[in-house]
Amino acid sequence: MDADVDGIDGDDDDDDDAGTLSIANDRQSEDDDTLTGEGNVISALYTKRTAVDKDESAEEFLLTREAVVCFVRDSIADALDRKKRSAERHGRANVLSFNEGNLVLLSTVNLPKHAVTNVGSSKALPKYIVPFRVLRRMGNAYTIELPHKMRTHPTFYVGRLRRTISTSPFRYAKNTSAVESRDHLRVVPFQRASLVDLRSDLFT
Repeated sequence: MDADVDGIDGDDDDDDDAGTLSIANDRQSEDDDTLTGEGNVISALYTKRTAVDKDESAEEFLLTREAVVCFVRDSIADALDRKKRSAERHGRANVLSFNEGNLVLLSTVNLPKHAVTNVGSSKALPKYIVPFRVLRRMGNAYTIELPHKMRTHPTFYVGRLRRTISTSPFRYAKNTSAVESRDHLRVVPFQRASLVDLRSDLFT
């Protein structure tokens, strides 16, 4: 009787073990189907990769490019507007105007050095030189009466000219014989003076 009970218990244990193995095999087969099933691509982290829609990515690229182009176009338009407003305030529309016969000062900027020194200015060039008479106007350029010895073109842009309160124009001295003639000059050789001569000159 005991043997029969033991036999029955042994059979129950074998059935339990077989059932456990069958459940494990079923789970393993399900996992294998999940990993190797058609249309299921599993990464190393066991997460599905989402398929990229090429149409959506191309449309997004085009929208971004169009937005950048519009931004650049608007920035250029704003810069041009600022430049236009600045030119209207300080540009050629607000330049001075002179009539024929007016007296003006000439700027020495980009003026040849000989042209400045020939009218009596020193080496420390001033900003403007003596007044000259306006002869004629050509748009924003003016021709002024310059001495021949300045050896420069007499037409200048209006930005190089300034008004003056002087009532008489510059007159270049025609009688320069005293300056140009060197006949009256005499060269004297240098002589070194002795101490005795210096003392005699100081105490006499």
